[in-house]
Amino acid sequence: MSLLELRGLAVHYATARGTLHAVDGVDLDIARGETVGLVGESGCGKSTLGKALLGLAPVTAGAVRFDGVDLTALGARARAPFRRRMQMIFQDPFGSLNPRHTIGAILDAPLKVHGLGDRAARRARVAALIAQVGLPPDAVARYPHEFSGGQRQRIGIARALALEPDLIVCDEPVSALDLSIQAQILNLLVDLKRDLGLAYLFISHDLGVVRYFADRVLVMYLGRIVESAPAATLWRRPMHPYTRALIAAVPDPARRRQAAPLAGDLPSPQDVPTGCRFHPRCPFATELCRTTEPPPRTLDDGHDVACHHAETVAGA
Repeated sequence: MSLLELRGLAVHYATARGTLHAVDGVDLDIARGETVGLVGESGCGKSTLGKALLGLAPVTAGAVRFDGVDLTALGARARAPFRRRMQMIFQDPFGSLNPRHTIGAILDAPLKVHGLGDRAARRARVAALIAQVGLPPDAVARYPHEFSGGQRQRIGIARALALEPDLIVCDEPVSALDLSIQAQILNLLVDLKRDLGLAYLFISHDLGVVRYFADRVLVMYLGRIVESAPAATLWRRPMHPYTRALIAAVPDPARRRQAAPLAGDLPSPQDVPTGCRFHPRCPFATELCRTTEPPPRTLDDGHDVACHHAETVAGA
């Protein structure tokens, strides 16, 4: 049984211009100890999906099952024990930290909220968390503005670890950092996964980042998953034209051939195209694509793809 299962998850918002389809029927599974990458352009619904499965965004339809329990059917009190087991690392390593609180107070807060330990036990836990993410002991008495971006993200990681979760949603955790610092944070996440048996949902707009970090990658476009496969398989043989375009945008001198560049802009989730959602930007689009939405198909190499012309795309 998967640790996390999403079935038909939808997040819709009513606006003056009509219904905004932020997430529109997503199925997703994450096993214990697995890292699943979720990639796509800004505005495709990745962050909303991550927040919805944690209860930070309203679920319009579908199920969020954690360890076999449908969280969408539970009230706030019944859901509370599961909140400890599912945490989040946010994109902005400064905006997600209270500037008026010391690092010790920031890390102590979740322990206190969940009634874990007396003051001495919580102080010891905070000190252990600081050491675990590679920060000096005196960090406990300092404030967020006294740290660099990479150090602040380490603080965010320590806060996510405080309640000993099974799953961490990483929402673009390195996009605001310099490349050298990105590598350090990714290496830290890999080490923590190995040592603690964590599962990650790693959200990114950059396929190049998740290529080496994720076990499996899901590609999201306009609220839907259009392709998923093991990371190496997806990179070697993308079968959706959108995935090909994302890979083409990643600098890679070893690539033997270049995929077609992505043209046009992401359509508004308030005005979803008919048929295949990607057809206005797709070089492979036919009349079938303009009129009929492609159902997801499972292929023999571990691929799931929603494209009428997946075999043609793979061979192009």
